[in-house]
Amino acid sequence: MSLVNLVYRGILLLSHNRWPRERVIQQSEARFRKMVTYAYSNSPFYREYYQSHGITEKDLSYVTPGDIPPIDKERVRSNFYGIAPDPPKPNEVEQALQEKGLLSRAGKYFLVHSSGSTGEPTNFIYSESAITTVEANFIRLSLGGENAITLNDFPIRTLYVASVGSGYASTALALKGLGEYRSKSLILNIQEPMQNWAERIRSFKPNYLAGYPSCVRIIAHLQEKGSISIHPKKVITGGEPLTSEDKVYLRSVFGADVIDYYACSESLLLGVGTQWYEGIYLFDDMNYVEVDKHGRLIITPLYNHAFPLIRYRLNDVVLGFTRDKTGPLPYTHIDRIVGRSEEMMWFKKPDGRWDFLHPLFLDDLNVPGIKQYQFVQTGDASFILRAVPRPGAPSEVLKKEAQAQVYSYLTKKKLEQIRFGIELVDRLEPDRITGKVKLVEKLDTARPANGG
Repeated sequence: MSLVNLVYRGILLLSHNRWPRERVIQQSEARFRKMVTYAYSNSPFYREYYQSHGITEKDLSYVTPGDIPPIDKERVRSNFYGIAPDPPKPNEVEQALQEKGLLSRAGKYFLVHSSGSTGEPTNFIYSESAITTVEANFIRLSLGGENAITLNDFPIRTLYVASVGSGYASTALALKGLGEYRSKSLILNIQEPMQNWAERIRSFKPNYLAGYPSCVRIIAHLQEKGSISIHPKKVITGGEPLTSEDKVYLRSVFGADVIDYYACSESLLLGVGTQWYEGIYLFDDMNYVEVDKHGRLIITPLYNHAFPLIRYRLNDVVLGFTRDKTGPLPYTHIDRIVGRSEEMMWFKKPDGRWDFLHPLFLDDLNVPGIKQYQFVQTGDASFILRAVPRPGAPSEVLKKEAQAQVYSYLTKKKLEQIRFGIELVDRLEPDRITGKVKLVEKLDTARPANGG
């Protein structure tokens, strides 16, 4: 798709911001029912799954969303090829998983995987048109706010700071868009030693700054110290909660529009928060959204027919979910997300300088035989890796492989002096509030005084 066509689609999406709430709901519900019918007709998994719950094809025209049984990550993992109407070949998926590139292709699809913090990573596929639809939403975001992007800002120059392991949703989205539309980009991999960042940024003049909030804050600290001088129009963060204090701080440092981008592997765009309104709006024209009795978000992406997810239950707990018209936009509104805060681990080097290991960098850990894991920081130069082995997995082999992978991470960050141990445990205790196992448990609050 050309840049002109992409901008046109983005402007159409922007026009939805002015629709009456009733029209937004009506469109979302109609597209939900259409997606359910499509999945029943084209996906062997859904046809069998619904029939097992007494739902036949003639029922689809009148059943309510609540009548349709939800699915979760485990069911998707077990039925990957049955969910996709036209699945990639197993060897194409295997090859994509083995590639070390930043964006994986499985036949004609893009392959994206979830993190392993709540269990085994799970694979999802996206069609080319689905990715394009999500990219058009960046036009919707860019044309709004107080610092609108104009034609004079093209080609877009983006400073992207995050984990760039293969298959992650944020990477797939950023790199696909940055490459196709001739955007210029500087990608700072959080695996790189932090001492190299300022030098790489100085000669680059971005009008977008994007990445995890914890990483963007470090860029802001560099700006405050005078190590860099950049003037982005948009600061887009995602992957972690963005606090009100963060919004004020980033706005004051950069003078940019601050956008909190809410996405996941299951849907590459759920909603956004900004500094000019409270909370987060969930785009009903992209997903049909619900919550269960525990406040967990249930989503049905309306734009990805390659891999239909019907009433998929996330682990995210949201507060203040309402379908009532709230504030300036006509979309479903939430106050905030509970349970997505994964703190980075800061460590002190022998020379007194600090550097960090980011949870989503550590989340690439992949040891066959380990079902689940958690990092526990015990000091400013030590941590423990707790791992739950699969039944029958050889303990010593698991420990040896995990130790080798973790040490390779430390070596990349030049943190070889950090002490760590491997503990095999029967289970990991979930957080009492969110029900999720924290990827990082901090028994020590070590961190530099200025956050980096």
